[in-house]
Amino acid sequence: MKFKAILVFLSVSVLLCSTCVVSAQQTQGSKYIAFRDDDVKPFTPLDTLKAVNQVHIDEGVPVTLGIIPHPREAQEGNQLLQDAQFLTYMRSIAPNPLFEFAQHGYTHKSDSLSIAPSEFAGRSYKDQYNRISKGRADLIEAFGMVPKTFIPPFDKGDNNTLLATSALGFTEYSTFSASYAPHGYVNGMRIDGGIEMGAVNETDFSKSVQRAENITQQFLNDPQSDDMLIVTYHVWAFQDSRGAVDYHRIQELTDFINLLKAQGALFTRLDREVAPASNASSLTNNLLVFTFQSASPSLSATGKENNLSTFLLIGSVGVVLSGIYLSARRRGRIDRRTK
Repeated sequence: MKFKAILVFLSVSVLLCSTCVVSAQQTQGSKYIAFRDDDVKPFTPLDTLKAVNQVHIDEGVPVTLGIIPHPREAQEGNQLLQDAQFLTYMRSIAPNPLFEFAQHGYTHKSDSLSIAPSEFAGRSYKDQYNRISKGRADLIEAFGMVPKTFIPPFDKGDNNTLLATSALGFTEYSTFSASYAPHGYVNGMRIDGGIEMGAVNETDFSKSVQRAENITQQFLNDPQSDDMLIVTYHVWAFQDSRGAVDYHRIQELTDFINLLKAQGALFTRLDREVAPASNASSLTNNLLVFTFQSASPSLSATGKENNLSTFLLIGSVGVVLSGIYLSARRRGRIDRRTK
């Protein structure tokens, strides 16, 4: 019985060791791609928004939708409730964990108080707080969810914008940077930059996709890069010169996502606070992560090396523990012969 107990102990020890090693490999140095689609608003045709969202649905990749609550300055009331088709569609996708509803300013109109276009920069703290609070309340009333991510229009605000959004309970502030700049914090609110993909001109659109491919590859391969890269696009960038859906650009987005999948990318929403969908990985540290098996030869090779290291470590532990077990059995036989 004593030897059986030892054997059970050794088996459990090896299992626990292997679990710890695998868990450490899964969490160490993870990087995430988050898509952000700006300028989602009422009183505009839905065909392009639906086409772009369908890519994310088909590919199982999450996206944060930057919603403009009040695009018509002179029109009173909650405008998110005043466009029936928009409201019905947005409510239909709201329960899908692939979609995060973020607040993209209030009116998205430049205030002309700063050199660069901005809805908020240059306004007083009270003014900014009130405008952001109105938009937040409209989003809650229309969709029954509290937005956690704030996206300043034109990717520009000021210190008052940061203080107001933090005071209103936003946990993520998404703005622009030239590349994968490291994130920071203001009063517990995370500040993230990102890259932009898309253009009005077809040629420029394709060039922007190529640039995004290059930067995301650098991000994924650079051990010193930040833990998340945001790729921003605007829903109107997927329209042709007539305002119709440009399905060639839709295909370019699909190809870009599939390229990221082949590189073993992890995908997440900006808020990262809800339970995963059925096609998502398990929830770790409240992070909504969508994973895909790498098809990249170089990354697959790295994965094999990691697996080999894991098995070698587990095997080494197993050999040592087995030696202890056999030694104990031999001592037991000797003790019985000498009694």
